[in-house]
Amino acid sequence: MPVLVPRHVPGPRGPWAPVAGDLERRGTAVVWSRVAPWHPGLTAPARLRALLGDDRARYEARHGADAERFAAGRLLLKYAAARALRTEPDGIELAYGLTGRPLVRGRPGVALSLSHTGDLLCVAVTVVGCVGVDVEDAGRRLYDTGLEPRMCAPYERAALARLPEGERDARLLRLWVLKEAYTKALAQGRLLPFTSFGFRPDGAGGGAVLLRDDGTAVADPAWRFTTLPLAGTHLVGLAVRDTRQVRERERDVECSDPLDRSSRKKAENLLVSDSKDSSGSTELVGKGLPPWPG
Repeated sequence: MPVLVPRHVPGPRGPWAPVAGDLERRGTAVVWSRVAPWHPGLTAPARLRALLGDDRARYEARHGADAERFAAGRLLLKYAAARALRTEPDGIELAYGLTGRPLVRGRPGVALSLSHTGDLLCVAVTVVGCVGVDVEDAGRRLYDTGLEPRMCAPYERAALARLPEGERDARLLRLWVLKEAYTKALAQGRLLPFTSFGFRPDGAGGGAVLLRDDGTAVADPAWRFTTLPLAGTHLVGLAVRDTRQVRERERDVECSDPLDRSSRKKAENLLVSDSKDSSGSTELVGKGLPPWPG
């Protein structure tokens, strides 16, 4: 089977056939675009209101480029979800989990994840379980910027130090997008400390193996982790839990955490309160979380 690739969809008109094909063959698709062709100003006001639905208030509370990126991201999410459900985007209503993970209201069989950097938008959609995606600039300098102590398990830092200097940024970027994707798929966000788990490359492709905090590999065939190049300029991290690989009685609505359960307890201990943003949506507030670059 051909390797999964991020599909460029330059606007609402597609092409959507490659996305539909990935969903049919694999159950998962990755879509990317830019903000400009999804700019809210290109959509008639009445149709934009219908497409944004409950997100309209959140959009109107934003300004300038932030508002444009927010609307563009929600439109791309809805069009991608419509491919998965074989329906029109107007019939899709988005909802959000406590940590902000987008959901399709009333359709638990479809999972979504959204990431953006600059004006680039990236969406992952799956019909086989749950999914997390992250995209970053492939040329970003990360090593020796103070990121490693906050993001890497001790054995990952040691492995980075053993690499030739010219390979360290690329490896650290790969770890970053994988960890972001995994915690998004778990709906944990920044609540699961990135130093409490790790990844190591698996073979010549972009595959990776999940590791515990002591460096031992996690054996969970339902999970797949990979990095994908995007347009020669960016790197995508993708985490998918395929519940077709899980016995029926073990399936659940949320993603299972294959790490030791103590890692989830640590994350739960960071939940100190709920807060309401200006739009009325609930966001979780963590205690002791360090500032994050970008």
